[in-house]
Amino acid sequence: MNFYTSDLHFFHKNICKMTDRHLVTCQEDHTEWLINLWNKQVMEGDCVYVLGDVSFGNIDITRDVLVKLNGNIIVIKGNHDKYKDITQFKFEQLIFDFHDYLEIQIQGVKTCMSHYPMVSWNSSHRGSYMLHGHSHGYYTPGHGKILDVGFDSVYNIFGEYKLLTEQDIINYMKTRIVLSIGHHKEDNA
Repeated sequence: MNFYTSDLHFFHKNICKMTDRHLVTCQEDHTEWLINLWNKQVMEGDCVYVLGDVSFGNIDITRDVLVKLNGNIIVIKGNHDKYKDITQFKFEQLIFDFHDYLEIQIQGVKTCMSHYPMVSWNSSHRGSYMLHGHSHGYYTPGHGKILDVGFDSVYNIFGEYKLLTEQDIINYMKTRIVLSIGHHKEDNA
């Protein structure tokens, strides 16, 4: 299976105060809580796309967390992810790969992934998906098949903290309207 998440913020000293995470965990237990949530969903052969902001911790304590996480991790670099660290994690095979931006297919639908939300993305006028993080659920676009897969946004939308499955994404995108900007129209080739 493939899973999608963002903005885990391991070792962020105020993340529980700044979000609704304080409703289900305390700052002292935050790291273990995230690890347990992750490993309840993700099995060893699964792939997890983390769309940025993995950790605020230094390389050593972040390494200690990564070795505990199930699955193959692909990081889309966020503003709090250091190239030096994620390059080292890839070298050590703690993550499978990393990118600034990545396009994949989710059940035949072009899916653009970036840490940051975009107003217009590749093939948005044809119904492609935009997955992002960064905004912690505070960015609410009017139109477009766009979804903040960040941990806090997922809680706001789905009522629980979890990593999203492809089926979660497909079901959500069915509620969104295709975005056409400028001369791009859905029926144009």
